[in-house]
Amino acid sequence: MNSYLKKLLNFSPPTPLISLPPQAQEDRKVQGSVFISYITWPFKEGYHTPRARGHTNAFEVIAMATAYQQLGYRVEIANHDEKNYRPASDCVLAIDLHGQLEEWNKTLSPTCYRILHATGAHWLVANDAELRRLLALRDRRGVVLLPRRQVPPSHSAALADQIVVLGNKYTMESFQFSGKPITRLPLSSAYEFPYPQERNISLAKKKFLWIGSYGMVHKGLDFVLEAFAKMPELSLTVCGRPEKEEDFFHLYEKELLHTPNIHFHGWMDMASEAFTHIAHTHAAIIYPSCAEGGAGSVIHSMHAGMVPICTKEASVDLGDFGISIKEGSPEAVMEAARQFASLSDREAEERSVASYAHARTYHCRALFEKNYRAFATTLLGQ
Repeated sequence: MNSYLKKLLNFSPPTPLISLPPQAQEDRKVQGSVFISYITWPFKEGYHTPRARGHTNAFEVIAMATAYQQLGYRVEIANHDEKNYRPASDCVLAIDLHGQLEEWNKTLSPTCYRILHATGAHWLVANDAELRRLLALRDRRGVVLLPRRQVPPSHSAALADQIVVLGNKYTMESFQFSGKPITRLPLSSAYEFPYPQERNISLAKKKFLWIGSYGMVHKGLDFVLEAFAKMPELSLTVCGRPEKEEDFFHLYEKELLHTPNIHFHGWMDMASEAFTHIAHTHAAIIYPSCAEGGAGSVIHSMHAGMVPICTKEASVDLGDFGISIKEGSPEAVMEAARQFASLSDREAEERSVASYAHARTYHCRALFEKNYRAFATTLLGQ
């Protein structure tokens, strides 16, 4: 088939299936296979490459696969958007990231255990939340922007025997309707940093970071920009790619590029010296997202000694150190930011230390690996 015809037919050859042999002990019989619908590239490139920076999924999918290999199972991994593969006939456990269980259900053995590995809130909750944010923006600014993070509907939650989430109570509650057992395995972190001992907390508590991927309205950047444009006494650093969303960038060009207390840095490699400088000069990350399965950028920033200032929908535990943004609005963002900036230097530092300790205790690779191995062992009855 020539290249023109491939393009004409929108032809795309399937990404090769990753197949990993069991790591069974000599006295243990091979148990069958486990099928994981997630991402395949980390098994070729590893999780220390530049491509893996900024997200936890590269490490986590390898940790998942390794746990089942060590329990004596052959593991097959396909990309979550690859529709051509089906679990093998000896599959005892099928793990769906989103939307595959409906198709697999036609051929899966009734005895095969089905898991939805939910990296986000339920699609109905997440989609509704983003659309409500866009409606609110329309009413505030008189402009309709396009949704960026709408999730295709599926019945995976209903078809699963069990649901795994990476976020906290908020994400778990979005799946509660299903009546299925829900297990929380706290998100890991792609980064760990030394605590910024030399940071001047008196200055840093007035400097805030927003850092996120795509879906600016979904992740509340509109609220943050509008809030800080009205708080010249505080400073905001924005790290992300809002310019990739032309309608958003056009609407907020003044705030991003022409507001003295707002500094737009663009995409940020959190392993870079530039981020180290931010961690040594900023004391809080502000993130009023409308739906998450555990906000990775917030967890990463906590590992750099920043205090999380978030909506409950960010699905990050705030403990007694973080500050809750009470609702999705510029006014609520202003209230939370001013609350943090008004803390005494001592309390701001204590909250920062507690945030750092929490991230290192509950959100690290070693713990995720341990937790997932325990989950897999319990699940498969070994």
